[in-house]
Amino acid sequence: MAKRPDTNGVDRTKRSDLPLVRPGRVILGYLDRIEDASLVGWAVDSLVPDRTLTMRVLIDGQIAEVISCDVNRPDTAPLNLPTTRVGFDYMIPLRFQDGLRHVLSFATLDGDPISLPTRGGLVLPELHFCLKTRIHIEGVLDGLVDGMIQGWVVRVDERTNTKMGGVRVLISTKGQPVTELTADAFRADVAEAIGADPSCGFSYALPPELRTGKSVVLDFHAMPERILLRGSPLEIAIPAEAERARLTNLIERADELFRYAYHLRRELEAALPSERLSLQEYSSWARQNQPLVEARAAARYGSLNTDDLVSVLCPVYWPDHAEFLAAVDSVRRQTYENWELILIDDASRDDALTEILERLSTIDKRIKVITLSKNGGIANATNRGINEAGGKFVAFFDHDDLLEPFALDVMLRAQSTTGAKLLYSDEDKIDRHGRFSEPNFKPDFNYRLLLDQNYICHFVMVEAQTLKSVGGLDGRFDGAQDHELLLRFAEKLFPHEIHHVSEILYHWRITPKSTAGSGSAKPRAALAGEVAVSEHLKRRNLPAVVERRGGMTCYRTRFLLEDDPGISILIPFRNHIDLTRQCVEAIRACSAGMKIEILLLDNWSQGEEAESFCTEQGNEPDTRVLRIAEPFNYSLINNRGVAASAYPFMLFMNNDVIVNDQQWLRTMLNEALADPQVGAVGAKLVYPNGTVQHGGVVLGVGGIAEHAFRGVAGDGPGYLARAITAAEVSAVTAACMLVRRSAFEAVGGFDDAELSVAFNDVDLCIKMRNAGFRIIYAPDVVCEHRESMSRGDDFAEDKLSRFMRENEAMRTRWNDILPFDPFYNRHFAREGGLYRDLRRIDPKDEVRVEPMPIQMHPIAPVRASTRAIKVKQPTPTKAPPPPILTSDKARGKLRKPRREAPSSR
Repeated sequence: MAKRPDTNGVDRTKRSDLPLVRPGRVILGYLDRIEDASLVGWAVDSLVPDRTLTMRVLIDGQIAEVISCDVNRPDTAPLNLPTTRVGFDYMIPLRFQDGLRHVLSFATLDGDPISLPTRGGLVLPELHFCLKTRIHIEGVLDGLVDGMIQGWVVRVDERTNTKMGGVRVLISTKGQPVTELTADAFRADVAEAIGADPSCGFSYALPPELRTGKSVVLDFHAMPERILLRGSPLEIAIPAEAERARLTNLIERADELFRYAYHLRRELEAALPSERLSLQEYSSWARQNQPLVEARAAARYGSLNTDDLVSVLCPVYWPDHAEFLAAVDSVRRQTYENWELILIDDASRDDALTEILERLSTIDKRIKVITLSKNGGIANATNRGINEAGGKFVAFFDHDDLLEPFALDVMLRAQSTTGAKLLYSDEDKIDRHGRFSEPNFKPDFNYRLLLDQNYICHFVMVEAQTLKSVGGLDGRFDGAQDHELLLRFAEKLFPHEIHHVSEILYHWRITPKSTAGSGSAKPRAALAGEVAVSEHLKRRNLPAVVERRGGMTCYRTRFLLEDDPGISILIPFRNHIDLTRQCVEAIRACSAGMKIEILLLDNWSQGEEAESFCTEQGNEPDTRVLRIAEPFNYSLINNRGVAASAYPFMLFMNNDVIVNDQQWLRTMLNEALADPQVGAVGAKLVYPNGTVQHGGVVLGVGGIAEHAFRGVAGDGPGYLARAITAAEVSAVTAACMLVRRSAFEAVGGFDDAELSVAFNDVDLCIKMRNAGFRIIYAPDVVCEHRESMSRGDDFAEDKLSRFMRENEAMRTRWNDILPFDPFYNRHFAREGGLYRDLRRIDPKDEVRVEPMPIQMHPIAPVRASTRAIKVKQPTPTKAPPPPILTSDKARGKLRKPRREAPSSR
């Protein structure tokens, strides 16, 4: 039955909670013995006594395991049952033998609760137990980090050397408890260093009553053992409320009188503890945010006006039975009811699993089971499901993951509004304790990023007709079959036909053998991904080398193009002759064989050293010096340089940027040559100490824009490897930016009237994107940047009014774009803390998504026809392939940002 939305567009028709107890059903059985961690007994279903009973074992309300009552019990012969193989012997898993109180109960495969009598006539619907293994505690108090006290702790099982997180930590001072928290925040560094459960970290902010300005000594104990953590006790002093108020007043006054005083604000904010939720506090954020998803979807996409069937495809091969049942339950609990779940058993040859599959198809007629006689891999199994699917849309689902109850509802709302043919959502990970972590907050469709990593992954819903025309999955790429399929979709679909639903709708199960647990868990998958990207680029006639980046499942895609149309390198300078000489000499040393000209734009340099330098450089081949004797105006200086330049590409470069890579210019040029719609390519810039200064520009953060990954180690991956993967971005800094002349001229170049110094590069990039061009961040081009040494300090007293005017010019011009960077997930905070701090979006603040136009911009077509993979469908008809790239432009009524940011250079 299709569901009916209410007047607000929010569905109020809910399925009843699963499962339902069947009337008249009686489970016969007995719990013989409860010793240590072992439970022994027998049970049989009175309705079908000749069949082995399969039971769910639930611990603390979660399915811990699925067991079969098939142990021979001769002592049950007097009961005249059809068989005596009705017994069970269950050992409570080690992870629950932690000395804490737990509750165990049994249920049938269908979910009916089971109560078993014990000696003395007592009937146990549930068993309360508290078991303790031989364990010891390991943990460290890191200290104060970003205004938060941080650390980690694990409980080590000495028998198995298992190191589990989730330890309770008691915080006290002078022997008096202050609070207790759970160490379950994600700490990849600890997991890598000692092989522990990554969910073992904790963060703590002092409460107001301890922020007195005086020193306080805190003790951190792991509970219930009361083990003092290494590094504890910790002595710390946090500003008192009066001091905090004084600092806050200074911040407000700085905002009111000096919007441009960005660095002052950052320094004052650093004196205050962080109040926002960070990625480490994701579980708290999720508790606040997830209940609002349905209401936000209604506000964003409108009412659900379809009852189309959705086919959920789930290949099954040797799953953990408990996790598999939980996965199926999450589909059965969908608020949108018109679905079919197709379970394809890829020849598991597991009798218990076979029984589970048979029973599931009996319980719910929407569940269809296909059993393959021979194991063919996940691609083959999925293709069989595609052939059997009857829905208008197909959704892909793994056999141990979980869907949010409203996942299909939200996806269909988005589809009916946007008309997209492929949709994907955000996702996170779930561990065996049911805890959520590691959110993957994704960008809108980003073809260049898709080459370097499968950032889309889960949850994907696609129009069935489009899926069958593309050709299903290719079994040669098992492990990366979804990445390869997505690349073929990119060849066929326009960008506006691929829509990102920016909500957490999918929970990826963390297991030791899954790529959710470790990027190196499936090296074969990474190798298959390399081949998938290479094959895709061959179909596009783009020569390239694809290489895996270290041990991660992401790649470096190096285009091997040989065209060299010529690059004009424009370098403004004023004095700082030694630095400018270093810049120019490094360019010549690292650009051998490239067709370049260097234009040195001299803005009133003075002195004999400057005169000698200009004469010296003017006599160098392919070098010219242009004297621009006017007040500093970065936009005007570069516009004049462009007018005097000769080549179809310009490289805007600060004189405080030093290159040290023989391939830097070739790499930037090839990124532009690979797609004629690339308007600009930016480099990764690092400070002299090796940390990142620029890794692309994010719009709307701190008011206007901010550099991504500032402060991250130069080779650090950043959030989900985004700092080291090439990607489309909204803007890059002109401190080192390659620009296509045709794109530059199409949008009128730099604005030398209103943006003479700050934000002119951001403004240029936004204009180029609006004209249909793309901006690429190339992380493998690494240059050292000694920031803003030529023009001095933007925040000097005589420059404040100019900086404020340029801020207001950007606000007025791009007020409908700045807050909605399509490549920066909307769930990240805009006040600061890029890729770290999260925000809570209220449904009443949602911006309504309007139906997309048929085509956004004319962009580069695929260079070769799409190769279809046969999955027993008719051969698709050939048609001129549509373009691949470019992201959707944000629209709607937007709010003004509250803060300013400095120039992106």
